[in-house]
Amino acid sequence: MSPHDQANLEQVALLTDHLSHLITTADNEIREDPTTHPATDLLDVLIVGGGFAGLSAALYTARGLKRGLLITRGPSRSAPSPHAGGVFAHDRQSPAAILAAARDDLHPYDFPMLEAEVTALTGQNGNFTATLSTGETVRARKVILATGVRDVLPETPAGLREQWGRGVHHCPYCYGWELRGGQIALYMPGLSGLGGVQTVLYHQQITRDVLVCTDRPADLSEEHRALLHERGVTLIEESLIRVDGRDGGGVMLTFESGLTLNRDVLYAHGQRELRAALAEQIGCEIAQNGITVDAQQMTTVPGVYACGDVTKGNQIAFAVAGGAMAAMQAAHAIFYDTLPDGAQSK
Repeated sequence: MSPHDQANLEQVALLTDHLSHLITTADNEIREDPTTHPATDLLDVLIVGGGFAGLSAALYTARGLKRGLLITRGPSRSAPSPHAGGVFAHDRQSPAAILAAARDDLHPYDFPMLEAEVTALTGQNGNFTATLSTGETVRARKVILATGVRDVLPETPAGLREQWGRGVHHCPYCYGWELRGGQIALYMPGLSGLGGVQTVLYHQQITRDVLVCTDRPADLSEEHRALLHERGVTLIEESLIRVDGRDGGGVMLTFESGLTLNRDVLYAHGQRELRAALAEQIGCEIAQNGITVDAQQMTTVPGVYACGDVTKGNQIAFAVAGGAMAAMQAAHAIFYDTLPDGAQSK
């Protein structure tokens, strides 16, 4: 653990101990408003994950005057990319720069962040316990899971993994406008059916010059082949064996026959592996595309919220919005949970 992380953990411990001490010795010391800092060793909100959703949740937790802690470990999914398109007020800036700015935004609030891993999550609404890789435990009224996903990329073609986020991208919204009118390629092994044709034509919104690499003969009807040909789509139905980056951007594609072609980008998709072990551990419902949440980002476990890519979607803007919603709803829930008896809804 770094000195910075140790200081953050000590800050959390001192904060909770200090607040408890002020309440229990209120006759002898200055009393703090119990509605602002209840007499408890609980944090209000524990946020797991320090990407776009987690940092957004941390900012909203701080703005809501709630005591929280952000636990983060490892780089963001977007870290390899040199820029991110469609991020309000940060359009086409690098994800690393946007995340650094988001962390800077938290400094005035003295919101603690800790580089660690949450290895276990137990408890129930109002009293959750997280065990950290440091051996410490943290207790909180509410938990926000912003644990993200991992892109599991194919081993072949060679070079695809190394070019991920550089010359190889998965989202035309994040990186597509820059290439309008250019030359793009799609890696679609086993292209087949109407859905495959629609995916190809979707990318023609960027440019007419679309090359599709299928690795083997595409399973297309004569009608669909004719349609793609008419639209100017080029099919290469042999194995793509290598992807190399080019100076100045783009990729060079090498095929089994020795054919090489230059393209401004290669769009490809890997498997989307949810980082949802904690959600599963605490009993959240998990669908194929993500942790199940309602309109308030609440999971099926009361007091546990989830946001960002681990719920659904792949957009930074959606992750930021989800993080803000989760934190605001968690803060509202804490407010109503801690109202005095006479003010509780019946």
